[in-house]
Amino acid sequence: MSRQDLLALTTDDLTVLSNRGLVKRALKELEEGKLSYELTQDTQGNISVRWSDVECILPATEELSDRHCNCSATTVCRHLIRSILIYQRTQEAKPDSQTSSQFWNPGDISDAELSNYFNKTIITRAKSEFDSGHVIELIKSNKPVARIHTLAYTVRFLVPGDIRYTYCDCSEPAPCRHVLYSVWAFRKLQPEQISGIISTQQEAAPIPVDVLNDIEDNLNSLLKSGIRGVNKAYISRLRRLEQNCRASSLIWLAEIIAEIIQETERYESRDARFSPIRVVELVGELCIRSDAIRNDTGAVPQLFIRGSQTDKLTDIGAARLISLGCGVQVRHKNVQLTTYLQDTDSGSVVAIYHDFPDSQDDNLVDFWQLAQNNAFKQVSFATLSAGQMLVKGGKRTPNYQFLPGRAQVVVNPQTFEWESLRPPLLVEDFNSLRAYLELLPPTSLRPRRLTENFYVFQIHQLQSVEFCNVEQVVKARLFDQSNNQAVLKFPYLYRSRIGTEALLKYVTNPLLFVAGHAHLTTEGLVIIPVSLIFEVDNKRVMLQPWICGADFERVKYEGELLLDGSQLDLSNKHPINLVLEELQQVLSDSFIIGLERVDAQVIHEWRRVYSYGQSIGFSYLLEPISKLVKIFEQRLERENGAVMSEAITDFNSSVAQLVLQVCVLVRLSQDI
Repeated sequence: MSRQDLLALTTDDLTVLSNRGLVKRALKELEEGKLSYELTQDTQGNISVRWSDVECILPATEELSDRHCNCSATTVCRHLIRSILIYQRTQEAKPDSQTSSQFWNPGDISDAELSNYFNKTIITRAKSEFDSGHVIELIKSNKPVARIHTLAYTVRFLVPGDIRYTYCDCSEPAPCRHVLYSVWAFRKLQPEQISGIISTQQEAAPIPVDVLNDIEDNLNSLLKSGIRGVNKAYISRLRRLEQNCRASSLIWLAEIIAEIIQETERYESRDARFSPIRVVELVGELCIRSDAIRNDTGAVPQLFIRGSQTDKLTDIGAARLISLGCGVQVRHKNVQLTTYLQDTDSGSVVAIYHDFPDSQDDNLVDFWQLAQNNAFKQVSFATLSAGQMLVKGGKRTPNYQFLPGRAQVVVNPQTFEWESLRPPLLVEDFNSLRAYLELLPPTSLRPRRLTENFYVFQIHQLQSVEFCNVEQVVKARLFDQSNNQAVLKFPYLYRSRIGTEALLKYVTNPLLFVAGHAHLTTEGLVIIPVSLIFEVDNKRVMLQPWICGADFERVKYEGELLLDGSQLDLSNKHPINLVLEELQQVLSDSFIIGLERVDAQVIHEWRRVYSYGQSIGFSYLLEPISKLVKIFEQRLERENGAVMSEAITDFNSSVAQLVLQVCVLVRLSQDI
């Protein structure tokens, strides 16, 4: 009788249950062939492997444990890993067989099976905790995953129907009580659902009306006086409001207010990184979340909208972080470089970023040059993004920014063995991720994490690589091992032109992995790459198209541009995007000068944007703008300055509400 549980374990699973070093050492010892062994199996399925150095037992009804080997190790040792591997080699079925790729549902695990590993007291207490209110993100696959957002734990099911082979990044021995949460949550999914988000909250969360009213009053004050008129007293009010939000468990709203404070301080200090457009985005998101809290329909878990007490500054001990590449976000007058990393132990993904102000003239610095700046201490973004980082301490912010501690940080090269990356970061099945993304709310109602929608995709095939003149992007079709399709798009920007050329050159080599941000469009699953792993001359090579350009790469690709001038149209923007960009700009001007100081020029810009939007065919978006234009025109007709000043107080409140409504619509448009 074959032990299907052991046959289902892959080397990646064994790495999860132990660590990569033990698995490599066990494999090496088997390949060397210096050890002798005697393998026996009884009628109950218990396996005994008597090696020349130790003896291991693999019981049929117990979880894998250090007590099953007579060595001195206090955790799962290499001898147990070696025993599993040698057993797999003696069987005809392999762990990577077709059966191991079938999706399965942990919700099918029976209560009787659960009771074999948990006593009645633990199950009763866990059920009570489960019903107290948790938000759990679920993905069915050949290795199902449950992410318990309320506790910041991830549970992975490695063997179909067998909870002995589960991994949770908590400190409890496997199987832990979070396996119970996960099984019960999977049972709440409909049979046809591949993924979903489950909330177990029985009662609606209380609505902190006073705090929400305070937020609205402060936004009205900001619009009235403008960022230009902000004083220290107002900043102090915002800081108190931030603390009140945290005390009311409105963590994400507090984070938004903290960013608004940061932008106002940047304006006050004449910091070139100040972005009025960013203020518009933050205000729009703050209004969206406030409205969703006031009007809780249950469509989106309140935990996503509000955040929770687990979304806090967290200490990180010793860890090894694998870099996944460096991305670039271009903002108004500044550029943000972000390096993404995965903790090899917990599987959590964090980011290290920095904002770089653009020069005031037209001599903008290429992105690869910005990447030569330090991410922290003496480590540049270019070095960090292609290596692996060993840290002895640090902190993780609520938005998953990693802040290295004072202890020494070591950055070494990596070999890009990304097969060992932990799910759900590592995506092997495009359809599973597509089904999950379809269930997500707009980004303005999700957890505010820098790593949101960032994944690493294992690629089976690459086809149809081209430079699309219409969209001004490098475009390609990607296929997973099941022949499911995704679209890769890398936008052309002059400051990353060398990366575009290098990407078009590199795609002649086998593509193994793509790391980047994923979203759904009418084309299906679209991936904006941050890095790509190619196999070149039997060696894995990372290409980071955003920051490619240092050393030989710049010399190599600047001299032989694949894109001639006829292919490039730097002004080629969709009319809808142009309307939204101009609307953001006029909103920015209004936020800077304030409604008290709106002049004829700003009113003219509002009217022009309204007319432009009307010619494009906008309707709902123009309704509040139409009302604004009418109010502004009435004001413009007043010739007496005293009368005009008196009228300001009459319409400030209504104008502020209309402006905030436009901010909401502009922010929501970013998800379309």
